[in-house]
Amino acid sequence: MIDSDEYQKEKYIAFVDVLGFSEMVNNFKFNKYYDFEFNGTGKDTFHVVNDYYHKVLKEMICENNSPLEITTISDCMIVSSKTLEPLLVFLYYYQSNMIYNDAANARIVTRGYLTKGNFVHDQKKNLIVGEAYQRAVKGEKNTKYPRVEIDKIVFDEIQVPFDILVTIDPQDSKYYINYLIREKFVDMYCRTPLENFIDDKIKEYENNEEVQPKYIWLKTYHERIKNYQPTKQECEKFNCLFHPIERDI
Repeated sequence: MIDSDEYQKEKYIAFVDVLGFSEMVNNFKFNKYYDFEFNGTGKDTFHVVNDYYHKVLKEMICENNSPLEITTISDCMIVSSKTLEPLLVFLYYYQSNMIYNDAANARIVTRGYLTKGNFVHDQKKNLIVGEAYQRAVKGEKNTKYPRVEIDKIVFDEIQVPFDILVTIDPQDSKYYINYLIREKFVDMYCRTPLENFIDDKIKEYENNEEVQPKYIWLKTYHERIKNYQPTKQECEKFNCLFHPIERDI
């Protein structure tokens, strides 16, 4: 049974998945132990998503009595909260760790949508239902580039200092989690590998008019982050949210 009073309380929910994951698993096969077998980077990505990030993040939330609810299915993640701020911080950590991850040489690009509304999310009962959840799923499908877009009704609620974690695309005026800003506040030893990854993907998909623009957008976003200098106020905002020893997790 669904508690009608609980359902009618507006909450925040994000639906996120891994760009190109379905292509990675299209040619998988089972070995005699019914384990997945992949080749090359597909195996690396599958391991990082399923055996590391989703598992670790889910355990962290359960063990620390986090205000977040999280459910993972394959490469998809649904995460929700009664308040906005913990969800913004979580999405920033999740996206930045994925793209800057150096485990098994897997750099993982994610895409999603953050909105608010009525829904019920109970990870213990594996239950997710409601109009806001459906809107988050639809929003993710309509998100063209590798970013977690933010519904305008949610963006309007973001306050200082959490606004440092979001930005707006100057071309299409979409709001999204500013996950690459990590480069300006953390010692990013893996900037060059990330640049190489993006350039390799642009070349790999040079004959694919659907996929290549996604990585061209990512390159443009990365160049914009590289070339901007944060103000003193922006540094103070970031320092307020993340103590130096907590930044690179």
